[in-house]
Amino acid sequence: MAVLAGKAAVVTGGSRGIGRAVVLRLARDGATVVFNYAQSRDAADEVVRQAEKTDGNAIAAQLDLAEPSAAEELLATAERRLGGLDILINNAATRYRPAPRTPIF
Repeated sequence: MAVLAGKAAVVTGGSRGIGRAVVLRLARDGATVVFNYAQSRDAADEVVRQAEKTDGNAIAAQLDLAEPSAAEELLATAERRLGGLDILINNAATRYRPAPRTPIF
C-alpha cells in the first residue's frame, strides 16, 4: 500500500519546476493531488499524464493565485473533488516587478 493512500493534497504552482516534482511525488506515493496552474494547459496536462503513468491521480485547475479569490476557489475545488484536505504545499510564486527608477536631482 502506498504511504499516502487516501490522502488529499493541494499543491499551488504544480505545473512546472519544484511544484511539478512535488505533485508527481505525492501522486506516486498514493495521494490524490489537486494543483493549480496559471498559464500553460499543455504543461498541466503533461503533469496529469505523468502522474497517471505511476498509477497516481492528479487534477489540474487553471487558477491565477495573483487573484485573491483564486485561493478560495482552489480549496473549494479540493473540498468538492476530494472531500477535504490533508496536505497543503504552497509553492506558487509571482513574478517580481521592480519599481521603475526614479531620477534623483
